Amino acid sequence: MKCRCRIVFIVCLLVIFTPHSSQAQFWKRWSKKHRHSKTDSVAAKKVVGSAKRKTEIDYPPTQIKTHYRIDLLAALYLDELVQDNKPVNNGKVTEKASAGVEFYKGMKLAADTLNNLNYQIDLYVHDITDSVKSISNLIAARELTYSDLIIGVLQTKDIPTIANFAKDNHINFISALSPFDAGVANNPYFTLLQPSLQSHCEHIKGTLAKRYPKKQVHLFYRNTSSVDEAAYNYFSKNDNGVNFNKVNFAAEPEMGKLKPLFDSTQVNVIVMAFFDIAYAEKLLNQLSEAFPDYRFEVYGMPSWKSMSLLRKKDSLPNMVIDISEPFNFEHGSKQIRSIERMYRKEFGGRPGEMVFRGYETMLWYAYLLKKYGTIFNTKMGDNSGAPFTRFQVKPKWNKDLELLYNENLHVYLYRYQNGSCKVE
Repeated sequence: MKCRCRIVFIVCLLVIFTPHSSQAQFWKRWSKKHRHSKTDSVAAKKVVGSAKRKTEIDYPPTQIKTHYRIDLLAALYLDELVQDNKPVNNGKVTEKASAGVEFYKGMKLAADTLNNLNYQIDLYVHDITDSVKSISNLIAARELTYSDLIIGVLQTKDIPTIANFAKDNHINFISALSPFDAGVANNPYFTLLQPSLQSHCEHIKGTLAKRYPKKQVHLFYRNTSSVDEAAYNYFSKNDNGVNFNKVNFAAEPEMGKLKPLFDSTQVNVIVMAFFDIAYAEKLLNQLSEAFPDYRFEVYGMPSWKSMSLLRKKDSLPNMVIDISEPFNFEHGSKQIRSIERMYRKEFGGRPGEMVFRGYETMLWYAYLLKKYGTIFNTKMGDNSGAPFTRFQVKPKWNKDLELLYNENLHVYLYRYQNGSCKVE
């Protein structure tokens, strides 16, 4: 029987690698001069009654095809992983290659699912660490010209070149890894699938405004790193009615001096704009031990998800910790178990988060292509083809109501207490 969804291997066979899960560090790099400081909703409120209006996005007619081509660009480091057609390092994937390889494996499993759904998708995989297949060479050789969709598991520095190419050729480009836009603007073909830091902060502020409309919220911050400073700026500007009491932690805090801030008769709400996991964990322990009879609800940063303290039973007994996170894969669900079985059969071992992200990204965008054609941009509100995440991809505008790009605004809150977790 003819295979309707086939993979064209531009890279070597990846099935020989054993799985190696790792937590991607999305938040390590941050430019202090981030260009886009306003969200769609905030910018819209500022021009009510003015003559300014959002620029209408003019898309070309969509193309409905029998076959669609999807190109995956990822840093796979195959020259280091495979030598003489044999895996090195006992087939273990290095940290720097892990995100790309695991995401690819998820897309490969999705291709098998798409076969059963009678999709006709050709998947081309490009290892951008290969000098011959670098991004500039792929564009110069016109290898991406006939693509119907480009998905990039790329670092921020690699985004602008592909985004410009996608815009010039009216090809949608999905950035699936980095939460940073790299200064891309006026590009309706660029989508940031990983919500930006600003979107995380806006979601937390919205939650605080609903839960504690009149309550004072302590905002702990420090300016020792650019990403901490950026988070503080997002929280402190346009606070959406949240009553923030701002406390600078530039110096080592003395617990005794913090006591006047807290109330032993009610829950004390704190936002900690600290990305350094070790520092945040130390501070949480100090607060919990110094004020055992006080109750705290702490809102932390996305990097905290890898904090082992949160999963230890009986840790921080007087605290609830909320962390924003765009993805949630419930490992007890029927569909997740099915993917885990597919993964063991195909690759061996257990899949990490990037496998599930690759799987659902491939599945959802293949669904959009088949249903709406190559220009599906106005239909991205249809997330029924996404198996796990209820993506909310919307155009993002600057303060002058000029289009920047598209961004997924969907964020969960992971709520940790006594070692257990609830997702909201």
